Amino acid sequence: MRLGSYCLTLLSRGVWELGYWAVNEQRGQGFSVEAARALCDWGWATLDAHRIEWWAMAGNTGSRAVAEKLGFTVEGTLRNRGIANDGKPHDWWVGGLLRS
Repeated sequence: MRLGSYCLTLLSRGVWELGYWAVNEQRGQGFSVEAARALCDWGWATLDAHRIEWWAMAGNTGSRAVAEKLGFTVEGTLRNRGIANDGKPHDWWVGGLLRS
């Protein structure tokens, strides 16, 4: 069974970005929260992380819901942060999770 893709990417010393994408048929079942939580726990234990960030295009409420269930604090909206597939700039949300 294919669930999606989950990763941690190094941004700077001690700061990692959590990325995730779920197959349409698997969304809303809690798999993303479970997989992302395990990945964050691994990051704290193995990567000497002190901060994990989450980024999503503003309006991606599914991604935001996963991040909030994981305990991320939504820290702001970056206006026109990036160009999307439609060729237009879009706002992005950014959140952070700190080592407890």
